[in-house]
Order: sequence, then structure tokens, then C-alpha cells
Amino acid sequence: MNEADIQGAAQAGLNWLKQQEPVSVKGISRTLQALTVWGEDTSRLSSALLSKQKNGYWETDKTLLDTARAGSALAGCWIIQPETIRWIHERQDKGCWNESEIDTAYALIALGDMGVRDEEGCDWLCNNYTGKWEHAGTTALIITALFKQDKELYRDFIKDRQSWILSKRESGGWVHIATSNLVIQALVLTGDSDMVTEIEPSIVWLLGKQESNNPGNINSRALSLISLKVYLDKLNSDLLL
Repeated sequence: MNEADIQGAAQAGLNWLKQQEPVSVKGISRTLQALTVWGEDTSRLSSALLSKQKNGYWETDKTLLDTARAGSALAGCWIIQPETIRWIHERQDKGCWNESEIDTAYALIALGDMGVRDEEGCDWLCNNYTGKWEHAGTTALIITALFKQDKELYRDFIKDRQSWILSKRESGGWVHIATSNLVIQALVLTGDSDMVTEIEPSIVWLLGKQESNNPGNINSRALSLISLKVYLDKLNSDLLL
């Protein structure tokens, strides 16, 4: 596998994604994130996402999660909304959101993307982390949240969980495409230069899945495009060292 292979797969994915018309908040947010990281025009999508907002939040069957996703996606376009930050904070209770590790991780990721630190939420995740949370996707979200909030303060926890996640890899991936993408993004984001080599088999696995599952659904394709871009960015930044 070389960079040209990744670029070619990404371009095919981008061509497909740009032809889609996502309707759900999650679909628009993921598509917006993918196109943003690849430097594509996102004005239409960001406007579509903002049009669905209601007083700082996005009302869906998973309002907190979708509001967090939307907040992160818009932050990537340099659109920071104080009302969204306020809405998320107002729903925090005793350090967490809905007594859920996933909701709490997504909320902290969004706050981090919007430049807001919340040590209480991070401490809740660290202090309550137990075996029942030991799922690759869940743990990937948690270390992503901690890294975006304060990578130095939670360095040891993140390092330990990186090793655990890698130990659960099977034949290059983590069973499901969505889970694998969240894991790849988390490991690349939080890892050092050695992580590029560690994660390469997973990029090969992901490219194979894209070929065998073409065209896939909007969320999976968008997540895969994000994974490929963050991997390439990490690879190229390490080459410059």
C-alpha cells in the first residue's frame, strides 16, 4: 500500500459522497466533517445543518449525541456557537451526561472541538472506567475525548487504553466498519509517530472493506474518508520530522 492507493480510494469516495443528499443530522454532520478535512466546499452542508438547529441544539431521537456531532462538525468549519456550548453544559449532571459513558465522551469531544475544557467530565470518565466499558469503540471515544480536553493530563490513561484497543484488533480491523473507523481515528489522533506503523494494517483492511462494500452508506463512507485523511496527515507530518 502506498499514498497513491489511499488518495485514489479517497477520491472515489469523495466523488460518491458529494453526490449524496444526507437528510439526518448525523448524516449531514458526518458528511460535513469528511468534506471539511479533505478541503472541499462545505457551505451548502453547513447551512443545511444550521437550518435544523433549534435554540442551540438539534432535536432528534438522540438529541445530545446529534447536537454534539453537529457542534463538532461546525467547529471544523470555524463555526462556534455559544448557545450550543451552553445547551450541552446545562445538561451535565454530576460530571456526566445521562449517566452514559458514550454521551459523556461525545459531549466532551464537542466541547473540546469548540475550545471548551471540562475537567469534571474527564474525571468522571476516568474514575468510572471499568470492564463493562471495555469495548473498542467506546474506549476509542473516551480516549478521543480525553485527548481533545487535555492530552497531557490524561497521557497515561490514554497510553494504557491505546495498547488495550490494539490488542483487540482482528485481521486488521475491529469487526464493524463504524467501530473500526472510530478506533483508527482515535489511535492516529492520540498516538505518537510509531502509531503510523501500528495502524497501517488497519488502513489496508479499511481499503479492502471499501472495495467490497462499495458504495456503502453515507455515514460509513464519511467516517472512512475521515480516517484516511487523518492517517495521511499523520504519515506526512512524521515524514517531515
